[in-house]
Amino acid sequence: MGGNRDVEELAELLRELKGRTNRSYAALAARSGVSGSALHRYCSGTSVPGDYEVIGRFGKVCGAGSEELLELHRRWVLADAERKRAVSRAPAAVSATGSGGPGSPATPDVSRDETEGEPDGETGVGTGPDVEAEAGPDAVAVPGVAAEPESLRSAPAQEPGSAASPPRRRPLIAVLALAVVAAAGVAAALLGKVFTSSGGSGGSSDDRLLLSSRCPVVVSMGQSDACVHELQSLLARAGGKLDIDGAFGPVTQMRVVVFQLRSGLTPNGSVDERTKRALYENAGKPLGTWTPERVTRRIREVFTEEPERAVGIADCASLLDPLYTLPNSNATRNWGVFQLYDGTLRKLGGTREQALDPDWNIRAAHRLWALTHDFSAWQACDRAYRAGSKGDKGS
Repeated sequence: MGGNRDVEELAELLRELKGRTNRSYAALAARSGVSGSALHRYCSGTSVPGDYEVIGRFGKVCGAGSEELLELHRRWVLADAERKRAVSRAPAAVSATGSGGPGSPATPDVSRDETEGEPDGETGVGTGPDVEAEAGPDAVAVPGVAAEPESLRSAPAQEPGSAASPPRRRPLIAVLALAVVAAAGVAAALLGKVFTSSGGSGGSSDDRLLLSSRCPVVVSMGQSDACVHELQSLLARAGGKLDIDGAFGPVTQMRVVVFQLRSGLTPNGSVDERTKRALYENAGKPLGTWTPERVTRRIREVFTEEPERAVGIADCASLLDPLYTLPNSNATRNWGVFQLYDGTLRKLGGTREQALDPDWNIRAAHRLWALTHDFSAWQACDRAYRAGSKGDKGS
């Protein structure tokens, strides 16, 4: 995995951030809530963490600005995608690794021990066996697993007494017939898509770039072209705050997820035909929300006990963006100002839509705080806040 371009670009940025601090891996690890050995592997490009929060905390400890954190998230998404492709290319190797068979690595790329018992994406509820089971195999990075070469695969064993028989071959006519049927099916599918794009939109798809043949069927993370520029323009028209630069990065994906959720679509962050049509047909402002200043005021009104600390933790968690969402490796997400995890929402009797309402999110976070009268539900951000406060006092 270390030779992969996306993984190396992530590692390069991590090394650059570390180089600014003049601190050791151990010192940075203590502030970031990750072990020094894991941090060293991430910076050397030999492994990729299964959750962004791990390196997000590291970036904040190193003093990364908001733009750098977004770039860090973009590079992690691409590197994590390569990790998942490696897993899908060799399911047999992954199975052998999980069973502890010969050749399996001594330790996985990311473990709960490496994060020193930090809470998972559940914004608060500590880790444990149940959480580990829920995360599933996707939470463990699998370094550079390659598919078994064809030359090394053994031929199926012959039955006793069949050695003298010539290999059975499918008649040539049957092969040709199957090829013709397959080609006809592909052609029919392509023609169906063409007619759907042109006829299904009332003949107006010529002026709707995303629905034209010039754009891929699904527009997604990592793409950079005129199709993404069009997508960002439509998201901005829907009230979204984002740069219209033609590059599909983390902020664009966040806005897509929220638009999909509020439009009754599957919130997966990839722009398929249903999402494209919903964007063009939308006439409202589903992405409109509070400004960071208004969020700050409301946090201080609700968290009267420790207002500044609460603001600092929310800023660490979401940059005070009410529509901030982050994916977890177990197909769940964190939502809103205080990054409430799907499991936490269920415990609070709330929904994803409610979590994107800044007032509800802030009051729900205060309910979590009231359970223990501390910020243990956000251990990583609380640790970063306290470390920053000590640094400010020292200077």
